Amino acid sequence: MFPIKYLKRGYKDVLNILYPRLCLSCNNVLLEYEQDICHRCLSGLQLTGFDYRHNNPVYEKLAAIVNINRATALFLFDKSGVIQKLIHNLKYKNHPEIGAFFAKTTKNYLSDPGFFDDVDYIVPVPLHPKKQRKRGYNQMTEFGRNLENFFGVPYTEKILLRQIHTASQTKKNALQRRENVKNAFRIEQAAKYSGKHFVIIDDVITTGATIESCAESILNYIPDSKVSVMTLTMVL
Repeated sequence: MFPIKYLKRGYKDVLNILYPRLCLSCNNVLLEYEQDICHRCLSGLQLTGFDYRHNNPVYEKLAAIVNINRATALFLFDKSGVIQKLIHNLKYKNHPEIGAFFAKTTKNYLSDPGFFDDVDYIVPVPLHPKKQRKRGYNQMTEFGRNLENFFGVPYTEKILLRQIHTASQTKKNALQRRENVKNAFRIEQAAKYSGKHFVIIDDVITTGATIESCAESILNYIPDSKVSVMTLTMVL
């Protein structure tokens, strides 16, 4: 009779053959010791290191327009690199496990600086209901839910809502982007959240126009509120 450990190993090997674990970026089969992303793709990711600097480029970009408590981005965005593939697959290919990967990265790199200390709620940049129905999900949901598990801060999509179905920001300049998202968001039950500290999460920050509009909605309509920002990537 074979020991149980060998039976388990054989079962695992069969599963790996039938349902191989694939890299979330390049889609190649992961080696046994690799998790989520292969080592080759991991080597192509560039952490910003902003979490240890208060006056980092994300904070400076946003604080020039709106009263931000603190801000950071995890990775630098490379339009032809690994991070672009990950964001694309997360945003358009319904791969929520990529959000879980980013949350684990956040846990590893942001626990010591205490980014989530004194934070009351994690809120995503919301999609318009029409767009969310068409896509089927908000790409930030799995990231936010995993952050809640890791840091004990509630994640909610019921406070910050999008009330205007705006056009894509992709081909607009900074001024056009701000005009495009002006008054695009609203707050649900503002008085209930008086004095709370919110972290807005999003996938990419370029000009910061969308996040600025979200932050202004919170600060303008929720009394004595504070806003911080975390994005997965930043375009320099």
